[in-house]
Amino acid sequence: METYIKSIMLVDDDLDDQKFFDEALKVVNKSIRLYAAKDGIDAIEQLNVVTPDIILLDLNMPRMNGVEFLQELKNSNRFREIPVVIYSSFLSTCDKVEVMALGAKQFVRKPIAFGETVHTIRQILESGKPEFMTPFLKQPENVMNLKC
Repeated sequence: METYIKSIMLVDDDLDDQKFFDEALKVVNKSIRLYAAKDGIDAIEQLNVVTPDIILLDLNMPRMNGVEFLQELKNSNRFREIPVVIYSSFLSTCDKVEVMALGAKQFVRKPIAFGETVHTIRQILESGKPEFMTPFLKQPENVMNLKC
């Protein structure tokens, strides 16, 4: 699969999920570099060394959760333009509203099965060019339906 994305940062405290994602990514495209961070603090430390093309972000993590990390990222002149896709097992309506208001480009529910993970990665890579990512809150019909 041809993609402009050459590197992904996965921010997720579940090491099994990180390994599962890495294996699925290798099925999709072996040339894409994966940087894995165990929480927001680890991700910020890594961002001082690497700049991924896209960040996949879990919300529920210790030390610095996904929302806190997203706030830090979007307040940084250096990193605010990196597209962020929320990649979490549970996404409440209020979570969706909050993360999109903070600048996340998309959200996907973390798949359980390996085949679903491969499919999800392909979808993210296909829509991954920032100009093709339609922010959820810029779609008026979706904003009207969200209540916290």
